[in-house]
Amino acid sequence: MGRLNVAPTKSVQLNLKRDLDMATEGYNLLEQKREILVMEMMRLLARVQVVQKELTERREKAYRVLRMAIAQNGYMHLRNVASGVHYEHQVAVETTVTAGFRTPHIAANHSDFHSQYGFAGTDALVDATMQNFLEMMETIAALAEMETTVMLLARELKKTQRRVNALEHIFIPDYKATLHYIAESLESKELDSFFTSKMIKKRLEAAQEVPKQDS
Repeated sequence: MGRLNVAPTKSVQLNLKRDLDMATEGYNLLEQKREILVMEMMRLLARVQVVQKELTERREKAYRVLRMAIAQNGYMHLRNVASGVHYEHQVAVETTVTAGFRTPHIAANHSDFHSQYGFAGTDALVDATMQNFLEMMETIAALAEMETTVMLLARELKKTQRRVNALEHIFIPDYKATLHYIAESLESKELDSFFTSKMIKKRLEAAQEVPKQDS
């Protein structure tokens, strides 16, 4: 714990008290922000696990159906069908404010599902394959949003924790130590002034008593 190199005066003491009050208030606000960030991160991490499991299940289902479609229709035939399929895809990114900083909202949008090939030479497995992979894109976008938000939350939490630590272990203790030093210095000056005035008063009283004794 250190002490600021300042003059031990009343004006400095008042300024430091004001700064210490502001620092304490800032510390309390940062502590609240830190708690909000931690709770939000824990909530998102739990959600990430759910969506990761959902994505794994959808991916396994999509590739399982794809393998069945290939076995049923033939690899080259499905490649020819796929080469003629074109879907509009858009990734929309918006931002929201969480605990004072921006987090992304990611959505993968695609046109409504419809077959772009003739029914002859294909079966329901081809439709199911396309539908499964389109749905998997939505899950990938949701997972990307949450993982990005978790990364940003972790970065903001680390920055907030550094500020909390600086206030708690450096700034506030240094200001308290300085205020204690100033209070002791001012008290010492007041005592010196008090004793000095007492001595001067006694000397004046003694000087006034001498003529009375001579008379």
